[in-house]
Amino acid sequence: MSDLRRARRDVAFFAERLLGRPLWEHQQQVVESRARHRVICSGRQAGKSTTLAVLALHSAFAKPGAFVLILSAGEQAARDLLSTCSVLAANPLLAGSVVDDNKSEILLSNGSRIRSIPQSQRQVRGPSVDLLVLDECCWIDDAVWNAAKFSTVAKRDSRIVMASTPWGTQDRFFAVAYRAGLAKAKGYASFQWPSMVSPLVDATLLDEWRATDPDRIFRAEVLAEWTDDTGAYFTTDELDAAVRDYPLIQPHDAHGMSAVAGVDWGFSADANTLVVLANVGVARAEQFGCDSSSFFLPLVEEAFRTRYSTWVDRVCEVATGYQLRKIVSEQNGVGAMPSQELAARLGSWKVEAVHTDARLKEDAFARVKVLLQEGQLILPPHPALLMQLSALEFEATDAGVLRISVPERRGHDDLAMGLALAVRADPTIGIARRLSGPARVPGPSTRQIAKPNPAMRARGSTQPKLKFLDGSVRPVRRGSVQRRIGGWRR
Repeated sequence: MSDLRRARRDVAFFAERLLGRPLWEHQQQVVESRARHRVICSGRQAGKSTTLAVLALHSAFAKPGAFVLILSAGEQAARDLLSTCSVLAANPLLAGSVVDDNKSEILLSNGSRIRSIPQSQRQVRGPSVDLLVLDECCWIDDAVWNAAKFSTVAKRDSRIVMASTPWGTQDRFFAVAYRAGLAKAKGYASFQWPSMVSPLVDATLLDEWRATDPDRIFRAEVLAEWTDDTGAYFTTDELDAAVRDYPLIQPHDAHGMSAVAGVDWGFSADANTLVVLANVGVARAEQFGCDSSSFFLPLVEEAFRTRYSTWVDRVCEVATGYQLRKIVSEQNGVGAMPSQELAARLGSWKVEAVHTDARLKEDAFARVKVLLQEGQLILPPHPALLMQLSALEFEATDAGVLRISVPERRGHDDLAMGLALAVRADPTIGIARRLSGPARVPGPSTRQIAKPNPAMRARGSTQPKLKFLDGSVRPVRRGSVQRRIGGWRR
């Protein structure tokens, strides 16, 4: 009985005796802090998820009837963190306290609840919270944070724990809170965890990465430091300016919305992805604060470990609900068969199968970048998509082509590629009437999107033509033409 009383008071003792997971020194510093706001800026694999799970379980265990809310950047992250809580709670000494464990909530026998949800203003408005845990804060929208923080005001002893790898501008809520803790502001305590604080991390491997990785990647992912955008294909400002908080539209609610889509097929650890692109239109232009001719993403989906036939069915379902005009499908490697199946079911005129080589990626991502720079692309607050876009890097090859990709250990580029293919699927994107100037693509590449030649229409030609940077003038071919930066090909 004395151990139980001590476990209610001492988080580190609770973790070691009841969960069977002794905390490391840097984790103990956080759980023993009395600050109302605890802010963790963490490198990869430093023990962040375990710390958050221990704090959530202890708060629920120590106070009968407590409500712990875990707010994550995305749906998968919310499930993963609650799963970590479930694994720790399965220890025999605590297992009897857990009476219900489902995919979104854990209920303890003392009436306490731990709920884990993806970021949503609607879902965070609810009961008063004893402990608010925010995971990967840099990917949580400021408006969601503003809604969530008020759930703690009715509990005098409520606490807030924030954690994230560093990303984004210095005026976002996590960066502001982190600086407040560093400055010893009342009620705030900040902790910086480079990856090497974990005794499990391979120091030799980290040294190898330090020698080979771009400096900004190593500093952010390993040293837990904020960095600038040097080396990034899309800047933080470009992405931040494009994000709006709006719900994604499922095909049964699309009511035949005209759109195009990009599909990327995964292999092994990669995901099958689908990104739908549509015009904003007059109705949404005011909501988004943009021109009605701009574009937005009404649907973004990814699925890991999914049969290709299942994903083909899903794409066909979306194509029907949305009335997709065109689908650009990646056919590299495993993508060949499902792309052919899509074409057979939806019509070869609707499905364009492409090989995503370096030149196509340079073309497609340049179109995305121009739209972002012109304020003509609206993005949803989709953490996985934003993470991938921010992680894209460029490197100029000896052939003068930009190699664009997400470094392998930073994750995947499946959703980013789906967006690029979707943008490529709309024939109006890349034609000069929409793009007011050349793409300001980073790096030494001199390739630019062709600009219009107003004189062509003055001569009475009815076929639109483009004047290229080399001085040549060629007609805009229709149908099977594939547009490329700097030229055209059949």
